[in-house]
Amino acid sequence: MMKGKRRLFKNLLAMIVLVLALSACSSNSSTTTSTENGASKDAGKPTYGGTLVRADIYGDPQNLDPAIRSHGTSTSMITWNIFEPLVRYDAVKGKFLPANAESWEISTDGKVYSFTLRKGVKFHNGREVTAEDFKYTLERVLNPKTASPNAGSLTGIVGSKEFMAGKSKEVSGIKVVNSTKLEITLSKPDNTFLTIMSLPFTGAVPKEVVEEKGDKFGQEPVGAGPFKFSKWVRDSEVDLVANEDYYAGKPYLEKVDYIIMTDQTARDNAFASKQIDMMVLGDAQYKRYATDPSYKSQIVEVPELFTRNMKFNLDKKGPWQDVRVRQAINYAIDRDTIIGSVIQGKAYSALGVLPTSIQGFNKAVTSYKYEPKKAKKLLEEAGYGNGFTLNILTTSHPAFGLPAVEALSGYLEKVGIKVKTEQVDFATLTDRLNSGNYEVAMSSNGGSTNPVEYLSRYFHSKNDGASGNTSHYKNPAVDTLLDKASETTDNKEMISDLQKAEDLIVKDAPWWFFNYNKAVIVHQKWIKGLQPVPTDIDYQDLTKVWVDESQK
Repeated sequence: MMKGKRRLFKNLLAMIVLVLALSACSSNSSTTTSTENGASKDAGKPTYGGTLVRADIYGDPQNLDPAIRSHGTSTSMITWNIFEPLVRYDAVKGKFLPANAESWEISTDGKVYSFTLRKGVKFHNGREVTAEDFKYTLERVLNPKTASPNAGSLTGIVGSKEFMAGKSKEVSGIKVVNSTKLEITLSKPDNTFLTIMSLPFTGAVPKEVVEEKGDKFGQEPVGAGPFKFSKWVRDSEVDLVANEDYYAGKPYLEKVDYIIMTDQTARDNAFASKQIDMMVLGDAQYKRYATDPSYKSQIVEVPELFTRNMKFNLDKKGPWQDVRVRQAINYAIDRDTIIGSVIQGKAYSALGVLPTSIQGFNKAVTSYKYEPKKAKKLLEEAGYGNGFTLNILTTSHPAFGLPAVEALSGYLEKVGIKVKTEQVDFATLTDRLNSGNYEVAMSSNGGSTNPVEYLSRYFHSKNDGASGNTSHYKNPAVDTLLDKASETTDNKEMISDLQKAEDLIVKDAPWWFFNYNKAVIVHQKWIKGLQPVPTDIDYQDLTKVWVDESQK
């Protein structure tokens, strides 16, 4: 299936497989109480037809053009099905799979990636996808006129910086050999690159459609993925239909409807009345559904690769510019009690950045226990013994939104810090984080299966701002360690460097480290094929999902 038998590629595959193994053996290992984990044994043979109606709890997507938007769940859960990257990563099985590329090779020095495209893969407008389309797509992301928050992920490609500076008309490191051969050359080895090339924003887009639609492409996207865009009713629903010409075969589902439902009560009522087929469970719902004999066999759960946090904007003036203040806030809050009371135990207390289910998780990382006396001492040393006011930007999310802020406010007040809150929707939160228009904000970040990419996205200075590092954290020592970790072909050396980097990050405390998410989906008995996806349980491979009409 894959031609790349070279040393770097072997190490990369071994690393990804280990992710899955660590997830399985972790003390917080994933659990699938559903009888399915894929299709259930007694589900029968998958059949074609039917509609999956699912709740989107994160609100209306900002834009469905993956080059324009960052890695937000409300966007990616949809675009992953519309666009087809060169490779896909199966997070459940822990391996990369061919996608638009049927095979690939990596040079012995780890710098050159050669992709062989499948013949006959078609865009939703009927035109065949070629290597030129991928060159256009990647250069479009890098083009400053696109203003893509994902551009930082591709700056390791030779010639990308010259192209972005307007010194060249194309990226020299992206070479079209012929219609089915694409060669990408990196300036230095990067073992996160294949992960990057599996993300939605690298999926090919048709140049003629992008140019014809202009800004409307984000509202009427055209890709080559398993589902076609059908309809978008703002703040109501996004509908997709099966791509009958999909290279891997037509999906079982005829249609997928994403219903925008941010209100938990509304979701509960819709699920009870069979108006929706599946939904992510909130903290208050979890125990009720998990213990209900009618539903407990229809639950899929997994420790997701997400870290909930409260981030400090280090580009804004304020008391949090002093590392002692940030450390004090980490010591001042009893995260375990908040997890137990607010989240009702549906999360795992965060030690640092990397969650328990990813390779490189370090239980010995520098961490913060609940020590209010130490918090007060640090505040006094920093000159804030009399306290100050913290303005926290948040959403209504029950796990890392306003309820959590209200809970942590009491702890901060005990050490003299007053809290003011500003609640916004997820789209506004994303926009303000990307633009830097905030002081302190509650957030949830993650989704990467590669620990180096995980840390780099949120803490490397090259990703400052909308590319992921919205805290504007800068530490040259961390950059150096993460660069070394991404370039090495030695797995032990990679883990050592990234753990050293994480330890420095946690000591600098650009975040209040809150918890790692435990994600849970409940579904109707006729929905088959849902999986415990650790990258984000919302990122379901909908080509595997089908409707058993006999159980409706």
